[in-house]
Amino acid sequence: MVKIVQISDSHLGYRTRRGVINKWAIQNYSKPYEQEIYDLFLKVMTDISLIKNLDFVVHCGDMFHHPSKYSSYPPPEPARRAFKKGLDIFFNNTSNQIPFIYVEGNHGIFRGYEYTPFESHIQVERYSNLHYYKQRDLLTAIKNNEPLKLDFPAKNVRFYLFPYFEFQDYEVYETAYDNWIENQHPIENDGNINIAVAHGSAGDNTLHRKINSNDFDYDYVALGHEHGLKKLSKNHYYSGSLLPMNFKEINENQGYLIVDINNDTKLLNVERVFTNKLLQRSFKILQIIANPDQSPSDLEHLINNELKLFISDEGFNPKIAARLKFNFTGEVTIERNWQINEMMSRIRRDCFSQPDKFNILQIIWKIVDMSETFEDDISAGIIQDYILEHPDEEFKSFVSEKLTEDKSHFNVDKLSQLGMRALKNALKYMEKEKEV
Repeated sequence: MVKIVQISDSHLGYRTRRGVINKWAIQNYSKPYEQEIYDLFLKVMTDISLIKNLDFVVHCGDMFHHPSKYSSYPPPEPARRAFKKGLDIFFNNTSNQIPFIYVEGNHGIFRGYEYTPFESHIQVERYSNLHYYKQRDLLTAIKNNEPLKLDFPAKNVRFYLFPYFEFQDYEVYETAYDNWIENQHPIENDGNINIAVAHGSAGDNTLHRKINSNDFDYDYVALGHEHGLKKLSKNHYYSGSLLPMNFKEINENQGYLIVDINNDTKLLNVERVFTNKLLQRSFKILQIIANPDQSPSDLEHLINNELKLFISDEGFNPKIAARLKFNFTGEVTIERNWQINEMMSRIRRDCFSQPDKFNILQIIWKIVDMSETFEDDISAGIIQDYILEHPDEEFKSFVSEKLTEDKSHFNVDKLSQLGMRALKNALKYMEKEKEV
């Protein structure tokens, strides 16, 4: 029997960005959700290092959140320390006898560089049983038309490695990758347990069809990239991340897998360990119905009623502060959309300015009417289309209403022109601020 632990998508260094209170978990060191991921990673590394009769650990990519395609920043220092501490825990507890095998994902790699954060931020020679495979190793294997594999003859186990590579984005590589991948076909009846370790997904065409299918008859396929723990087929599994990164992932399971493979029959026994159950803070999606006949004060009353649930005598606690997303539904006009965005921005500022009262880490919102969607405060493309199609009538109406409420005396036409010009400039940058 061969026992393997499969983990993936640790995303060390991930920080919640959009609509978050500016508070630390550890002063001048780490942010609250970031620290929760570090703490859980270290717990998992401790737990798996104590599993009896363990033979291998495979990590299917995205150890770090940075760098990535859209970020050239290296992993922050707390992420590097957590990673090193996790390796020390694992190899010390296992007396350096258990191989830890890693393939690069699309996060945590310096694109185009010869080295990775593994080489640039730790002393790899200290960990003789750390085996990591990067994009450069894959390109070299393709160039030389050689397999990318790792053999353990004493265990009769062979790993076939597939670091993340956007081969379909590089026309020159697509055919070469198609030809090369035949080298990754296990030899029939060779007496080995043949395991593929890959980072990618059929959903975004980053996982080659040969890996995604049963064509190669691998005894087990360990996958990373998708953040939900799930079984794809009889022997294809995603272990998922350790915690949900955002609201899109809160209905999925996260964790790691303990896999036993029978040497003779190749039958699997897969135990699922759900780490998302250890999540200390709540992710809450709060539903608000916004109708045209509601007054702004009525709408604000509904919002504040929901926020009452997160008032605490102890105030802000970085370990358990909630992450909130308000979903506004109903018949929402463009004018009501502006009102909701202005109101929510003000409410968020008010909550975050009272950390002694509200135990809230994040407030974001989504506005949906019968035909259009405005997400995470404002959806730039949709609103921009609206502005281009409709001259400033509703915006001018909105400005007039606000000036009347404030009893201010300004030139409405001039203010509307200036406001629309500022909005169009702001919308160019809006998409950059979307939640990761």
